[in-house]
Amino acid sequence: MPHLFIDYAPGLEDRADIPGLCRALRDAMAGTGIFPPGGIRVRAHRADHAAIADDGGDYGYVDMVLRMGAGRSAEARRAAAETVYAAAEAHLRPRLGEMPFMLSLELVEIDPAFSIRRWSTVHDALARRGGEQGG
Repeated sequence: MPHLFIDYAPGLEDRADIPGLCRALRDAMAGTGIFPPGGIRVRAHRADHAAIADDGGDYGYVDMVLRMGAGRSAEARRAAAETVYAAAEAHLRPRLGEMPFMLSLELVEIDPAFSIRRWSTVHDALARRGGEQGG
């Protein structure tokens, strides 16, 4: 399980290719080698209402929260966070130009004592397609 939640400023979808951002971040997560492909989820949600900075300009933001299962070293978590952030920056920077903008990422490790996941057949479906071993 790595789930990446993206919250972004109103109007940004007109400039930033949000579906492309989701695909780029999924690929970056898969490329880390520490996340099983069947567990990767990337979701983007536009903020319908936002008040940013002094509300006097065309400000934008993308705020990301990467939730992941426990058990990886601090170095692996840091490397995954840096990889995802770098992929977001590489996707967004050329599209946003000089727009006043903030990009942020927080990585959250999920406490297994409080995580319930009993029903998932995605790993099995990927294994049948040859895309993932085990689950």
